[in-house]
Amino acid sequence: MTKKTQTFFLTILLFFIPQACFAAISLSVNPVDGSNTLRFRPSVGGMEDRKEIRIRVNSTGGTRYQVFQRLMEPLVNEKGETLDIQVLQTATTGNSNASGTLYMQNIDRMSMGEQLLYTSGQNGDSDSFTVAYAVDAGVVDRSGIFCGRVVFTVRAIGEASQEQTSVNIMIETLSVWKAEVAGGRNKGLVRVKDTDVTDQSADFVKVSFAGSSHQEVRIYQEVFSLPEDAQANEMKEDVLRFSVGANDEKGVRAAGVSSLGRDSVLLYAGQAQENDIIIRFFVDPKVIALQDAGTYFGKVKYIVETNDKRQEFQVDLECEVQPVFTVDVILPPEGVSFKNILPNAPPSEHEVVVTVRSNLHRPYQILQDMQAPMVNEKGEALKKEYFSMKVDLSGMKGKTKFTDFTPMETGEYTIFSSDNQGTAGTFRVIYQLQGYPQMSGGNYAAPIRFSLNQN
Repeated sequence: MTKKTQTFFLTILLFFIPQACFAAISLSVNPVDGSNTLRFRPSVGGMEDRKEIRIRVNSTGGTRYQVFQRLMEPLVNEKGETLDIQVLQTATTGNSNASGTLYMQNIDRMSMGEQLLYTSGQNGDSDSFTVAYAVDAGVVDRSGIFCGRVVFTVRAIGEASQEQTSVNIMIETLSVWKAEVAGGRNKGLVRVKDTDVTDQSADFVKVSFAGSSHQEVRIYQEVFSLPEDAQANEMKEDVLRFSVGANDEKGVRAAGVSSLGRDSVLLYAGQAQENDIIIRFFVDPKVIALQDAGTYFGKVKYIVETNDKRQEFQVDLECEVQPVFTVDVILPPEGVSFKNILPNAPPSEHEVVVTVRSNLHRPYQILQDMQAPMVNEKGEALKKEYFSMKVDLSGMKGKTKFTDFTPMETGEYTIFSSDNQGTAGTFRVIYQLQGYPQMSGGNYAAPIRFSLNQN
């Protein structure tokens, strides 16, 4: 009797366990186009390129339920780069359900938090509805194939039990257009020094683009404003120069070295899918020597365009010209010395070239110092009236009193005075020695020094 009672009890227990585990609500999710993945190639924006999913809920328990969606994981490409989830738009399709309440009928952004799509009627009847998805092309800022997953959850109201299923999403943005312009060392600034005379160490601007879909891309450079100093004095147009290079040189149109002028210049025109164009800035060493000292500020504009796009970028341009005030003297190979001078020999001449470099615009003088009389190798002095000099200005602005040969004096004195603007330039000093009776023959020389003095 005891054995039969135990058998009956176990039979009843096994009968009720399957009933407790039977699911009263089930969920199915299927893309309308029959695929198993929502695939997007965002060439147009918004709902013009929409994909749809049909969601079906089978309910037999008479319990109200709700359906949610969320983005399960970030949209990541093959490089591990993440696409902003704001790129993905979603909305339910009005009147696509038979009963219950449909939410999110206005376009919204996907979220990694749960978004309520649907609530059933009071009886928890089975139902189905449609959800649409699209990519906002204006938010796409990276190229690649981005993958993610949308998870759908059906949950009985007031109960912990739920059922989930998911759909994969793939967004291919290989042809996303992007253009950027930045300074090489500072994002919005290119700084040029007066010592940057070649493009080897010069600062630069990098113009980058990607996703051109093999349209022709044209890049222009325009001077928005030539550099000016604090007194609004404009830098000479020929001071700054630039050269152009690129990863793909095929489309470079501004070959060689060019002066930075006011005219618009086509730097590049090509059909590469992507490219980096480098514009290096430096100075003309001859012209920079004539530029006033100071710091000059200007702006350069870059235009990047295709047949249907045009973008403009501005970069600040700074050029620093250090004060210059120097004198260079070029002596003859043997110096100011006269060899094999004999009595009654005809005059012998030597020439010294003096070059002044100054960008200060202040008057200056060139001084000559004959530190000892002209003597031969025996220490015998030449009479001073037979050693003379004159200054040939050759059009240089300034004045000298030595326009004709004048006997040389020992000591320091001015041989040239600039104009009031301190104009730089080059002149010649010509020395003449003439033999005379009773002089001792030989090789004659004198120590002569030049110096630059400013008022």
